[in-house]
Amino acid sequence: MKALGLDSVIAPAPTVPDVEPESLIIKEARRRQRRRYLVTALGVVVLLVGVSVIVTRLSGARPAKSKTQPSDSTARPPLAVNGTDSSLLMWPVGPAVFTQDAGPPAYLDNLQTGSLDQIKFDISAGDYQPLVTTTGQWLVYVGDGVEAVRDDLRGPARILGSTPFFAPSATPDSVWLESNLSGIVRVHEVKVSGGPPGPAFTLPDGSRLVEGTDAGFLLTGGTLDGIELWKPGGSPRTLPYSPSFNDGFAASPILIAYGSDCFNGVASSSSNEPNAGYEMCRVMRVLDVVTRTLSSFSTPPGTAGWVPNGFGLVDAIAPGNAMIAGEAATLPTGSGRVRLYLLRLNGRERGPTAVPSSTSSLYARTAWSPDGSWLLYQGTTGHLSEFNATTGAVRSSRTPCCQYTVMVALPSP
Repeated sequence: MKALGLDSVIAPAPTVPDVEPESLIIKEARRRQRRRYLVTALGVVVLLVGVSVIVTRLSGARPAKSKTQPSDSTARPPLAVNGTDSSLLMWPVGPAVFTQDAGPPAYLDNLQTGSLDQIKFDISAGDYQPLVTTTGQWLVYVGDGVEAVRDDLRGPARILGSTPFFAPSATPDSVWLESNLSGIVRVHEVKVSGGPPGPAFTLPDGSRLVEGTDAGFLLTGGTLDGIELWKPGGSPRTLPYSPSFNDGFAASPILIAYGSDCFNGVASSSSNEPNAGYEMCRVMRVLDVVTRTLSSFSTPPGTAGWVPNGFGLVDAIAPGNAMIAGEAATLPTGSGRVRLYLLRLNGRERGPTAVPSSTSSLYARTAWSPDGSWLLYQGTTGHLSEFNATTGAVRSSRTPCCQYTVMVALPSP
């Protein structure tokens, strides 16, 4: 097993300019969120930069010191969230260029101490959904197949399987691994901390696994690339309003958030990605798979529609399943700008509530702190902001944010 730990810090983060980091892989991954299903599970994904064939992962060697290590510790940002026992992992930093010896680093922003460091992180390039997720006290990601490391990033990484395709499980400390042999897709559950794998299930023809829920498997595929719930031995059930995979916002073991009445838009004047095509939905539906309760949220006044980020790409559902953070396109739609809204699923205040200073470019990532108290998002200055959904407090930092492929909150080491 490879070592992956906090000894992998290669440098404090440099002084942060007032710009958003750009990434070649981010631009490509946004085009068609569902393209992970077009890649053969037994194949190797490569990224072409110029005329060179580039390997699909960071070097597995022990981390080395950066060649451009700053000498001034003042590059570290001020404390972002006082008393919050959380860190934020963001990848990639800078252009997503891979070589045989190195790849783009990640930021690890310790919101408890205020330190912002660049670290080496073994992660592959490609349109995988998900690319990284958390379960129990583990961080699971696509590296040499599917790998896992403790969520404090200490200790060796474990290889869970040779396939690069996995999906979250409703069972804590577990994930589903997916393989494709001659068009037959099979999944089996593995315990991240170790132990024998669970039984294998063959998915219905043309289906792929999105998430394991308390009501069975959430699948995509079949007619019109729809999303369905399925229990082995039964027939797949299409979700209300017959959504497609592109309409997906987020999923958890209990909730599935997706759009309906959706249509395509074009951000003709977006500064970070001109002429980007994206989808908007007039209504966001949230299905509780246990109670079968369906909540519906119309797009907020003054916006053009909810913008799905895709299943497995954004941590939109708060721990505890009481809130969802959703993006809505601002007017005019050609500007390619979105604003973040908080949807409360319990209590009297259930309408969309605008998150302060949250207008940003398309596809900015969000994350929830592990305890579900803070929403982490891109502020209007292109830096990380935090919103406390209980007190309404807003804080900001100098961390560049949030145009990343991966953005996930972890407990602070």
